[in-house]
Amino acid sequence: MDVNISSYTQSSGYYNSYKGLKKIEKKVIKKYFKGKVLDLGCGCGRTTVHLDKMGLNVIGVDIIPDMIKIAKKKYPSIKFFSMDACKLAFKDKSVDTVFFSYNGIDYIHPEVNRIKALKEVERVLKDGGLFIYSSHNPWALPFTFRPKFLLRNILRGTLFSRYKWDKESFGELYTYYGSPSKQRSLIESTTSLRFIEMVRNGFRDVYPHYIFVKPEGKK
Repeated sequence: MDVNISSYTQSSGYYNSYKGLKKIEKKVIKKYFKGKVLDLGCGCGRTTVHLDKMGLNVIGVDIIPDMIKIAKKKYPSIKFFSMDACKLAFKDKSVDTVFFSYNGIDYIHPEVNRIKALKEVERVLKDGGLFIYSSHNPWALPFTFRPKFLLRNILRGTLFSRYKWDKESFGELYTYYGSPSKQRSLIESTTSLRFIEMVRNGFRDVYPHYIFVKPEGKK
């Protein structure tokens, strides 16, 4: 089993305690969200329930079955599915907005699988549909002054790798750290999605949100 999936399988209780939307999430939701929404990496339904309350037609998806079980129990009126973002069981051009919140895409490992997930997002989006996600920013100052983080990755030989070795209370994780320019080039070189803007709370925002659109007439 992938180390990230293994660790997140142990984290259901941890993420079940998370509630409410973050300030930056409220900002991008108000500005961009529309129509049918696919909430990828929904965990225990933190973001999904609020999107539902806003009147959006939302479906929550996560690869961890235990999290989906919790979400279904807490919010029985909302549709939740346990599903791999690299192989979505939805029809082509079937959703208006895909949201991958709280840096969930950064735990799809290795990068070849991240690209598979991006292609699936492209496939299920309608023409003119939006892909909105947050991701770790390696240039944000809080990341560059973490002695234990730096030492851990020096010892593991991952300091200069795209995926860094992180440690959480529920387990160890390979985490993707891509600069804003890398985020854009990876998506635009592997899919038809095109960059709109990066939304962040100031220069030091460690988790900026990226907005991409699927142009009209694309696959």
